[in-house]
Amino acid sequence: MLLSLLLLTAPSLSSPQVSTLSTNWHWRKDDQGNRAAAYRASPTGDPNGAIENRSVAGSWSALGPFGGDIFDVAASPQSGSIVLAASAPSNGGGGLYRSADGGSTWDEVTSLSGTACYDIEFTIDGVAYVGTLGGLMTSADAGVTWTHLPFGFGVNQQTFEVTVDPQNSQRLWVGVADALGNQLANVVRSDDGGQSWVDLTPPSVAGQSVRAIAVDPSNSNRVVIGIGGGFSGGGVWTTTDAGASWTNRSAGLPGNPMNDLAFDGTRLLVCGGQAFGSQFVGLYESTNFGATWTALHDGTWPSLVLNDIELGAVGTIFVASGGAGVFRSVDGGTTWTFGVGGTSGFTVNEVSTFPQSTSAVLLGATSNAVWRSTNAGSSFAPSSAGIAALDVYSVASNPLNPFELAIAFQGLNNGGVYTTTDGGSRWTLASLPGTRFEAVDFAPDGTLYAISDGPTTIAPEGVYRRAGAWTSIGPDQGSVFESELFAMAFSQSDPALILAVGSDFGVAGFEPTVWRTTDRGASWTKTYEGVQQDFYDVIDVEIVQDGTNQTALASYRALDGSQLGGALRSTDGGMTWAASGAGLPAVIRPESICPSAASPNRFFLADQASAGGVYETTDAGLSWQPTGFNVPTARIESSPVDGNVLYITTSAAPRFRKSTDGGATFGAYGTGAADAGFARDLHVSITGEELFAATTNGTWFTLAGDTLGAPFCGAAVPNSTGRVSDLSARGSDLVADNSVRIDVRWLPRQSFGYLLTSLTQDLVPGAGGSQGTLCLGGSVGRYSQQAQQSGSAGAFSLSIDLTAIPQPTGAVSVLAGQTWSFQCWHRDANPGITSNFSNGIAIQFQ
Repeated sequence: MLLSLLLLTAPSLSSPQVSTLSTNWHWRKDDQGNRAAAYRASPTGDPNGAIENRSVAGSWSALGPFGGDIFDVAASPQSGSIVLAASAPSNGGGGLYRSADGGSTWDEVTSLSGTACYDIEFTIDGVAYVGTLGGLMTSADAGVTWTHLPFGFGVNQQTFEVTVDPQNSQRLWVGVADALGNQLANVVRSDDGGQSWVDLTPPSVAGQSVRAIAVDPSNSNRVVIGIGGGFSGGGVWTTTDAGASWTNRSAGLPGNPMNDLAFDGTRLLVCGGQAFGSQFVGLYESTNFGATWTALHDGTWPSLVLNDIELGAVGTIFVASGGAGVFRSVDGGTTWTFGVGGTSGFTVNEVSTFPQSTSAVLLGATSNAVWRSTNAGSSFAPSSAGIAALDVYSVASNPLNPFELAIAFQGLNNGGVYTTTDGGSRWTLASLPGTRFEAVDFAPDGTLYAISDGPTTIAPEGVYRRAGAWTSIGPDQGSVFESELFAMAFSQSDPALILAVGSDFGVAGFEPTVWRTTDRGASWTKTYEGVQQDFYDVIDVEIVQDGTNQTALASYRALDGSQLGGALRSTDGGMTWAASGAGLPAVIRPESICPSAASPNRFFLADQASAGGVYETTDAGLSWQPTGFNVPTARIESSPVDGNVLYITTSAAPRFRKSTDGGATFGAYGTGAADAGFARDLHVSITGEELFAATTNGTWFTLAGDTLGAPFCGAAVPNSTGRVSDLSARGSDLVADNSVRIDVRWLPRQSFGYLLTSLTQDLVPGAGGSQGTLCLGGSVGRYSQQAQQSGSAGAFSLSIDLTAIPQPTGAVSVLAGQTWSFQCWHRDANPGITSNFSNGIAIQFQ
């Protein structure tokens, strides 16, 4: 969308720098690693609003956790049950979410799917307005259907702000984006509910984005506007004649972006700022309509990037901050409490009270989506079920416990790490700084590491290690943002040896780099710096696991998105590196590298150049050759149990593909991923049985390899975890092999259950008082002597003896040609003790 922002030039050290992400999008950063607030074009993909489980190999389902970039959230004055949430991710896309239960659960408004939504406003009678990338939308049916209200002039309809006159719900004020200075109508007004419009932009404001508008509740002619640029600049203007004339009231305020305005009795409040370039503003008040300003903040405030002002009960003011959560004052702004209700570290874009009760408060945050308080902000809890639009950059599973997963996620200048120990039923936000996190990975001994991408205004960039608590372990080159890292590699035989790759940044230069530690990160050595010139990244790294730890491979690429790059090789444990591109083409954009289970010297490289594809080495990187697959490839992962099985992501459909012949050919892999968004990372579990994808719309999961049987009976009823209990089967359908394993996951923790089986299928809702549906009929056998406990992982597995299938009359043997159906019954609580059933799987034996 903003093409000029994507052009790469060699910057001076005093100007904002340019960097790159693994998706090839380029962002402007300052010397602390803060990105600018300008909006960019969207990768392919829409937010996913529901999570469901499947048990068939190659059938994708969303795994969570819920989250997304929520810019505004508001409840209808007509009914507190109706709440809308606007999403405008910094990487593009977006949408509108609607709740009919006060914000507890959400559904996406499909007509606005993929459209950035910035601001929500309700009239007193419940008519809703939403400012979007495509213009102003309105709804008269509580947000179910929407109609576009075009302005009729200007080159741009992108609407950042909409305000309804408190005395006249037909009068609307709208703030319009500047479109790189080409949109000159930036303050527009309608007096007939949006049917017609007049441009009231002050001449000196034309071509600047208007992000905030406030109308005096006691005098509709008194209006204030706040200006905020995507990269810099801002100010405040006022009118006393409804826009016929304007006065610049910016004197006494920082010349930085102004994000919100509010009338509080006889005074006017304004807040603003953005992290990029340290363009701080804070919170100011004026008692003379902007003629003079007084700061309400002081040097103790943890953030002077403030995005929203919300007035609560008398004397209560909420302020949404960038990176420090919600600030609250209960004495009109004299004293303040920061990060109230557990929000410290959040980048909050909006705080909103319910019209029906000022003690009920919602916040909209970048990455963390919607949180809710029922006690005027003293405590907040997640309230985002159904908003599955978290921008996930990396996913990994613990090799010692496949049910333990970790993901890294990012917003514009925030992020974090989520972990789960039960395969994704419940996620926990890690106690890490709220910086952008680029990657997560488990070492062979189960230690979890994460890479922070800054900004350093929050915490140091570099590698963090979890050993009980989280610790920053470097590499740290100084106090500003200087080390951009993308990937790590661990030795299987020496847990102290770690390699990390990326590039220097800012005052450290822009050289591609490799870092090495032999003491688990206590100290680091930069063992490689530079390929041919600056502005390259080392993007991935692997250690040859032959027991010697001497040979390592890495891929590098040009920072500017051009099709230049190659491979590096080290033969002394990562101490020195040299280009090793024999067999690789001159035009290449390498992305990820993965090993093969067939040989420690065999690796595959994904090439995303226009004529790219997959390359293979069988001599640990001495030489490379194409596998025969010639479609640009972003990510590649291999099965740890079958050296010829590969999984890749491509920008061209189908986006997920699988090869069973060592990369010579790839076929489409999986269904159900239409809502997954852009895939940033792939990961195969240590068993080779689960495949995970990190996407712009959360984490996705499918069973890898071959599964047995076919699902029947439809979707199961969700259990108390919010998921349905998922049953799958693996092994052989040959009776003579007698090799079948049943896996059940996403059960309530520490619950017991039985496996059931029958030759007959049925449909019995609520069987035996259960909340679920029994899908078996006739003679149902129960593995009562093999009762299972789901444990802390919420899962169990059971090997089936085909010569001893339980039946009411005694054990029987499976015969070739028979179809046996299996289902799991288990205890549950909702809220009292009850029970539930999993899905059903039918296996036809031969």
